[in-house]
Amino acid sequence: MTARNKSGTEDENVKIAIFLNLIGDDGFAANKSSIRDISDRFNMSLSTFHSVEMRVISFFIDILPKIINFPRTDYVIIIALVYPYNILSGFPNILDSVDGSYIEIRTPSHKLKSTYTNRHDIPCVTLQGICNAKKKFIDVFTGPPGKIHDSRIFKLSFISSEIATLTNNGHYHLIGDSAYPIREWLLTPFKDYGNVTEQQKNYNKKLSRARVKIENSFVLLKGRFRQLQRVDFHKVLKSSQFILACCVLHNVCIEFNDNCEEIAIEDNNATNINNVVDRENELKRLGELKRQYVCQIINNN
Repeated sequence: MTARNKSGTEDENVKIAIFLNLIGDDGFAANKSSIRDISDRFNMSLSTFHSVEMRVISFFIDILPKIINFPRTDYVIIIALVYPYNILSGFPNILDSVDGSYIEIRTPSHKLKSTYTNRHDIPCVTLQGICNAKKKFIDVFTGPPGKIHDSRIFKLSFISSEIATLTNNGHYHLIGDSAYPIREWLLTPFKDYGNVTEQQKNYNKKLSRARVKIENSFVLLKGRFRQLQRVDFHKVLKSSQFILACCVLHNVCIEFNDNCEEIAIEDNNATNINNVVDRENELKRLGELKRQYVCQIINNN
């Protein structure tokens, strides 16, 4: 196969083919031997390969808002998100599941390794995903170091400033694990200190069953695109763009039923801080009330 058409420019189909070869390869993204093999397949120089690679990644980043997006109207929310999740899990008014997954990277240029290492001493970034009942991502965010806690990454993500509105001020809710703060719009498990009730255990069981979707989404993503086992670019920005491009393709695959086998990550300042703490405590209290309400609904049905 040639990488150029009759006019001497790279054919668009070839560009996509090159990128798909890259992300599906068992080697590492940006690994020199892997890149050399792929560039040879398409009869192109390494410099041309890198140019094509970045143009294709930029294309997927440009279309990301069209492929990965959060429904904005009540009708679409109910039909596309809430109803399917309720049927599958028996957990009322779920919009989606949220979770984070480590994506291993090389230590970025001019950065200390410790800045990006997680608790397993692996340099990585966290990919935060929110998925629907079909395992499609409706929101993704990546770039923060893996050492940052999931709850902090959620606060850093763009969706955090909109989620209260998107969930109709808590009428609907996301679900997450115990790494996330309890809120009206984000329900988490009851923590088990040895005193959880049978009702609370039942609630936790159904929440856990519903959360499997986001865990499966990450497994499918990394199974489809083996390069995500370790992304080997020198800069975090490029690594993040590569990861997001894979998320776009993941959704496209699901949309067209391209399934794959799942594979087994000072005083003024003090005053401001106190105000934030008070607000956080109030949000937590409201979230706990909401969780107890949902727990009662589950156990009365």
